[in-house]
Amino acid sequence: MRTEARVGLCGALGGATNAWLCHAGLPVAVSDNPHFAWHVVPAGAIHGGLLAVAAFSVGIALSTRRPGARLAVALPVAWIAGFVSWIPLNRSAFDQPWAKSLSWPLQQGWDAALLRPLQHFGFVALLYYLAVALYLYRERGVTAHVALAVLAGILGSLWWWIAIGPWYFSVFSVLHGGIWGTFVGVGAWSARGAKRVA
Repeated sequence: MRTEARVGLCGALGGATNAWLCHAGLPVAVSDNPHFAWHVVPAGAIHGGLLAVAAFSVGIALSTRRPGARLAVALPVAWIAGFVSWIPLNRSAFDQPWAKSLSWPLQQGWDAALLRPLQHFGFVALLYYLAVALYLYRERGVTAHVALAVLAGILGSLWWWIAIGPWYFSVFSVLHGGIWGTFVGVGAWSARGAKRVA
């Protein structure tokens, strides 16, 4: 399996696991939607997979460029990843029609359009992209891969979890970010190792 595909699959497994937790109301129900339908699980898988594969594949592809060039694309990568990966969740978890889901960041003016994809998990892609493009593109151990992916998952989702509900939802960033980051970090480490052996 190609490296990028393995990372995307691991991100999808992490996203599906997190979506199932929301569907099951664990550890508590999300206040905006306490009864997620079953299809939030595949939507979460697409969401988690897109965040992982976008950040990882672009980070690896640009890893030989100058640091300035790698930094210059960080925000566009994060914006696109946040925008595209939120579409399935907007449709499934929040029951928005396809027309609104496909144009979701553009519905509240240009200032919101620029920021909302970052706030809706684009920050996860931003931090993971930076980790890959600036550090993880070299041979690194599983601890570094998992730690940086988990850190991206936690810090990158913190704004969203605080904004969506009561203050204690910030703990969800640790739970969901930790799950996603562990899957992605192990997947990236194993894929990079498999590529070296091949």
